[in-house]
Amino acid sequence: MGIQRKNWQKKNHAAYRGRKSMAARKRYKAWRRQENRTGVRKKGVAKRTRNTVLDPFSGYVKIKAPDVFSFIKEPEKVSGFIGKLKNQFKQNKKVFVVLRDVEIIDYSAIVVLLSIMVRFKAKNLQFNGDFPRNQLAAEIIKRSGFFEKLEIGENDRFQITPKKGDGIFTHSWKRVDPQLTARLIENASITIWGKALRRQGVQRSLIELMQNTHNHADKTSEAIMDWWVSVHHDRESRRVSFSFVDYGIGVFKSLEGKSSGNKFFGWKEKVKEVFTFKNNADLLRKILEGELHRTVTGKPFRGKGLPGIREVMEQNWISNLHVITNDVFANVGAGEFRTLDFPFQGTFIYWEVGAENLEVGEKNG
Repeated sequence: MGIQRKNWQKKNHAAYRGRKSMAARKRYKAWRRQENRTGVRKKGVAKRTRNTVLDPFSGYVKIKAPDVFSFIKEPEKVSGFIGKLKNQFKQNKKVFVVLRDVEIIDYSAIVVLLSIMVRFKAKNLQFNGDFPRNQLAAEIIKRSGFFEKLEIGENDRFQITPKKGDGIFTHSWKRVDPQLTARLIENASITIWGKALRRQGVQRSLIELMQNTHNHADKTSEAIMDWWVSVHHDRESRRVSFSFVDYGIGVFKSLEGKSSGNKFFGWKEKVKEVFTFKNNADLLRKILEGELHRTVTGKPFRGKGLPGIREVMEQNWISNLHVITNDVFANVGAGEFRTLDFPFQGTFIYWEVGAENLEVGEKNG
């Protein structure tokens, strides 16, 4: 009887301890549920859910960049990517750009991505992303100065200059800036030929592009910058590339919106008597050749605007000229003009200067 009583007492005590432990676990679970509801933990530490721990960007809209992230190599895909970012911008949603699968990237895409990032930041919208797993692509982003300090000067003037003095030099402003254009071109000539040169045709082209963004701006646009220009110095190959971005309404929408009194008002009726075009790709070719200007105004284009840039290329001052505007992509030097399924709202222009181009206009002093 004594042994049986002791066994019974042990079992009863174990059951009691089990009930007590279960009650403690229930109280702990209830306490944790209450903490999760209020978002407060002991010692004032904010709640971190399991999803946040596993993915700190779980609340972001994730948008995957094209594997070949180049505006001049894959204009269709990059334009579609830009459109997705713009949609989230309009909806005031924070974005995470997925770059990990990017295999090829160049500065034509980086300057566009940079300009978009600044628009998000200016609107106090979170904008983040990751690095490509491809080491070369990741190194290009690092060398570009993309993650360097973004300097904001007076009148919302943006610039990024890499600390090491190499990579991509980016400037953005609302005004025409002849001093900046002269400095960019002289620095480019030092990289290529080892001396400062005046290249008036190239400088005039940049000034014209800046002026066009002012004249053709979309008054309802949410863009905080009118134009972006980036210059990439490749000192090993002695080659410099220029990328110009204008987030206005684009060449063709600008033509369609000309009002009475403008020299291009009623241009469609005038050109019908001289030439025909199937689509905007054909029309861009006519614009670059100066044919549209001559037909509508009855005067030569005098080296201005897009025809002037093409003329500079024909004179061998620049090479590898590309133009992307609205629904048209043009590799001008190769004579390739085609329409895009995903239009780009604005104008993107790219060209290069290398040792094979003319070395003219040496600067005095």
